[in-house]
Amino acid sequence: MKHVIYLLLTLCSTAVLAGQSFRLADGDLVYIGMNKIEVLDKLGEPLMKDVQSVGVDKGEGFAGKKTEVWSYRLEGDIGGEYLVSVTFKGDKATSIDSKQRNR
Repeated sequence: MKHVIYLLLTLCSTAVLAGQSFRLADGDLVYIGMNKIEVLDKLGEPLMKDVQSVGVDKGEGFAGKKTEVWSYRLEGDIGGEYLVSVTFKGDKATSIDSKQRNR
């Protein structure tokens, strides 16, 4: 019974991570929760950095929220080139989106 529970937990955690990560051609994994330095270490400098601000300026300084999106063109582990966007809130990656080019 312990083995069945362990297997189910492993499969569930892998499925959750699969939608929130990107595996590089060399097998390295980038996933949400990583900080900016860790992402830079694995992926290098992005092609583009975009800062998005959401909020209302009341004249008392910025009271809204900022997100930063880093864009990359990377080789994936299953082949092909991908456009990958890593979104940060503060110093942590909160979203990783990828789309295979020419598909």
